[in-house]
Amino acid sequence: MNALTGMAGGELAEPTTRPYSKWFDPHPRLGISMIDHLYNRLDGAYPHWWSANFASQQAIDNWAESWVEAFEDEGITPEDVAVGLRTCRVRYQKPPSCAEFIQACKPSADPVPAYHEAVEGIQARRKGELGAWSHPAIYWAAMLLARDLMTQSYGQVKDRWAAALKAQLARNEWADIPPPAPALPAPGQANLSKEDAARMLRELDALGMNKAAKPGEFDHLRWARRIMQRVDAGDKSLYALQIANAKEVLGLT
Repeated sequence: MNALTGMAGGELAEPTTRPYSKWFDPHPRLGISMIDHLYNRLDGAYPHWWSANFASQQAIDNWAESWVEAFEDEGITPEDVAVGLRTCRVRYQKPPSCAEFIQACKPSADPVPAYHEAVEGIQARRKGELGAWSHPAIYWAAMLLARDLMTQSYGQVKDRWAAALKAQLARNEWADIPPPAPALPAPGQANLSKEDAARMLRELDALGMNKAAKPGEFDHLRWARRIMQRVDAGDKSLYALQIANAKEVLGLT
């Protein structure tokens, strides 16, 4: 049935004037517009319940214009609608409202499952893996809060996470998810060539960082002396506790 040009068994309604949208264009493969196709799919998923919502052709036209306007505002794509139809089958026993259907189209907008996906994705990337990302917005939101997501509970980050995810989803366009940085080898597992090892030793020697201290030469109080040097130089960034500890170990208190 072509839902927007006449109800089954009825006369064709007078054509209405609508703002242009691709959702009203005839689809070459479907033979009808995408919004017509969506009406038919929902009518098939909710037999009798769906069509019972529309008492006239004008009611169908009103539904189509309202939903298409919402799709345009929210950046809903045909691919999103396919996701929405699958989600509705398991989430809603009765026909969804416009808001419910849009939420079904973008399940990644739910911050709770997106949070768990983000945590697992960050862990995977730290191992040198790409991670499983259902939507690029989750990845980019996760990168903004990566440290907090890995060190704090969901209760501590849920508001910031929800805000970051919402902001990313609102962008409607996202850069590609980059490949992960190579994972660092575990201690003792590095495969370093003799040439690279020699080069690193030369660089450390040049920086004065590879000189072995003779017994009794290592200054265990160097950290305290450096703090006091910074105090004498007028460094105001030191904490009072740092200064007090340095003075104590140096016998200056």
